[in-house]
Amino acid sequence: MEPVAETERRHSIASLDSSIRKLEKTLTSVERKGSSTTVVSKRLKALRIGLSALHAVWENQAYPYSEQETSDAKEILTSLFPSLHAMAVKFKPGSSQATLLARRVRSLELAREALDEL
Repeated sequence: MEPVAETERRHSIASLDSSIRKLEKTLTSVERKGSSTTVVSKRLKALRIGLSALHAVWENQAYPYSEQETSDAKEILTSLFPSLHAMAVKFKPGSSQATLLARRVRSLELAREALDEL
């Protein structure tokens, strides 16, 4: 994995934490409505695995996931990029939304790289 500045590491971890919290709220909302939770649950698990991979690579923390879970997480994280890139064109360059989205995309790229390394 490429060297990553400490600031970018902190931003990436914070971005993934934020994404996880948002998906946890979404999951609760979807469960209350009685809708299917499959997609949200899979994305939430993939983000948690990606975050764990970053901690494992950058901080030498334990990585408790199997090869199959890692492979599934990489696939799910990769599938998020087209919709994120489509959202990017809707935001004014330099806006706070564009900055947050850029950080989210970068954090997912780094998580995917970390999963590749594991």
